[in-house]
Amino acid sequence: MEGQKLVCITNKEIINDLRDRKDIIKLYPLKSFCVGYELEFTIDEIDDFVLVNRILTNQDLKNLQMILTRAKIKGIVFDDLGVLEVVKDLKITKILMLNHLGNNVISLNYYLEYVDSVIISTDITEEEIAYILNNCHKKLVLPVFTLVSLMYSRRQLLTNYANHYHLAKNNKMRVNIKEKYFQIYENDYGTVFYPQKYYCFENYQSYPHVLYYFYNPIFLKREEILKVLADDWQDLPTTSFLLKQKTIYKIKDGDLND
Repeated sequence: MEGQKLVCITNKEIINDLRDRKDIIKLYPLKSFCVGYELEFTIDEIDDFVLVNRILTNQDLKNLQMILTRAKIKGIVFDDLGVLEVVKDLKITKILMLNHLGNNVISLNYYLEYVDSVIISTDITEEEIAYILNNCHKKLVLPVFTLVSLMYSRRQLLTNYANHYHLAKNNKMRVNIKEKYFQIYENDYGTVFYPQKYYCFENYQSYPHVLYYFYNPIFLKREEILKVLADDWQDLPTTSFLLKQKTIYKIKDGDLND
């Protein structure tokens, strides 16, 4: 069904609330194949869509292939292109997530030759999103509410920091550089930096011709997630991010001389 909400399960308490909702597809982070998530699930616990969002080695891909052969899943969201070979013969919905790379029509249409859909980047303006939706030859997934992954390292940066300064280890931290605040989460496979504020596309209903609307309520409590899914995020720290602000600028005559 088009226009459903693709919701990442980041809180176990929310599962029963969403179980019978026809407007929602549940996306479960797969245990040992994700970074940046406090909550992960074994393949036997997943009956809807599965998320794989970390860089994989050749052995990881072989392990994933064995896991998926016994899976009862309806779809997969992934960002490592090696997964394409693993899932190419599976009769499931395949969605590519390349947040900082897939941000123009040419690249997206290329990827759409291999997958059913791609999640649109959060690094572009609303005007650019509208253009992409109108010019790609398959329907895309539109991010509505998420924490944007600003940086992902395969190193365990919080552990290294604690060891260097002889501090107690903590796999989750809030830090700031002057007025810029970040949330950091580490597991055995790497470290992810998030901003403090959630990306929020309030005008998403103006674009109905999409495959799914993507919600990724990382670190939120059950009550907060239910409000977000009802498009009530007034009490949460949100930002339109780059929806109203272009990230490229034309240099004016004389600028190079300043």
